[in-house]
Amino acid sequence: MAKQENSNRTSVSRREFLAGLAALGLLGRYQLDGVAASIDPAVAASLSGRSLLVIQLNGGNDGINTIIPYGNGAYYDARPKIAIKQTDVLPINSDVGFHPSLGEFAQFYKDQQLAVIQGVGYAEPNRSHFRSIEIWQTAQPDIIGDTGWLGRYLDYLSLSASPANANMLAVNVDPLLPKSLLARKITVPSVSDVQAFRFKVDPLYKADRALQLQTFGDIYNDFEDRRPIVSKLRKSGIEANRASEKLLDLVKGHKTTAKYPDGKLGSSLKFVAQMISGGIGAKVYTLGYDGFDTHAGEMRTQANLLNGLGKSLRAFHEDLKQNGCDDKVLVLIFSEFGRRVAENGGGGTDHGTAAPCLVLGTGVKGGLYGEYPSLTNLDHGDLKHSVDFRTVYATIIDRWLGADSREVLGKNFDNLDFC
Repeated sequence: MAKQENSNRTSVSRREFLAGLAALGLLGRYQLDGVAASIDPAVAASLSGRSLLVIQLNGGNDGINTIIPYGNGAYYDARPKIAIKQTDVLPINSDVGFHPSLGEFAQFYKDQQLAVIQGVGYAEPNRSHFRSIEIWQTAQPDIIGDTGWLGRYLDYLSLSASPANANMLAVNVDPLLPKSLLARKITVPSVSDVQAFRFKVDPLYKADRALQLQTFGDIYNDFEDRRPIVSKLRKSGIEANRASEKLLDLVKGHKTTAKYPDGKLGSSLKFVAQMISGGIGAKVYTLGYDGFDTHAGEMRTQANLLNGLGKSLRAFHEDLKQNGCDDKVLVLIFSEFGRRVAENGGGGTDHGTAAPCLVLGTGVKGGLYGEYPSLTNLDHGDLKHSVDFRTVYATIIDRWLGADSREVLGKNFDNLDFC
């Protein structure tokens, strides 16, 4: 009888164990190589605790109406209905300026904490959302890459990693892992809701949470199966549970008076600030901001989106500053492509090519970088890029993260001077 009771207990616990895996996001395609890794102390010291936050403006942000060439008459000729009035532009100089909804960015620029990199793109641009996103995320325009540029950076770090005092090397603050974080040696957790990123217990037995967690751990520690995939699941489960409890502790202990706007972007940035100031130790954070595919009704839609972006990042910056780590974080903002120079008949713009990248942070050398592409010398109605996007990546890898961009990107790219 005792043997039967033990068998029943093991069967139920294994079901709970699998439920726990699902709750922790470890049954997905790319969640098999372990959640945590650590940085060797010597490497960590050389990187000075710096981290990178990458924000993707999903849908193809209209860069022309973000960094506006208001001093160029060709802009108003091409966009008689959706051009921003000269009197409304927040000027950078006599030629270009910010969209009027980007008052916070204008202040960042004035404080020399914002680099505006103009005309960023790549040769033979692709106007498909899916392929262009893939190109930006893999940094491999000529092939269908199976790893991301950030994933290869994490693999580069893992060469010096030690199993002791493990920290997550990266965190994706979205439901789905972007291809940019796919690596060969490191697995990155996707944590869109910190309360959901924890072991799930039966709601009827919440008081027994500690016992259920102990059972969960016992199953992992005692589970004997030499198949590689089972070993990976076992390791992932143990490390994911440890990581989830640490994240929950960080959220509880975080203090700030910064006022984040309502909405997903604000809550995501607050969570990133909690992790950074709490010392989670990640080198990379990623998140997406949706809604930029403005084929129609662009003026109102983009204005609202840019307003939310500016206010959310202002709160994020203030939060980090209050917690003494604003000088350790670099924010890269990009979109998979810009929009066409000419407006369409629906009060919007269609898929284009080159667009500005924005790099924000206390450690940034603010200013304009690159040349604004010609509005009249076009490629089938689209801007010709003046800066290869991998130059931006190489600068961040070499100068901010202290790694070797050639090892990550596969070839040498010139650095810009924004950090």
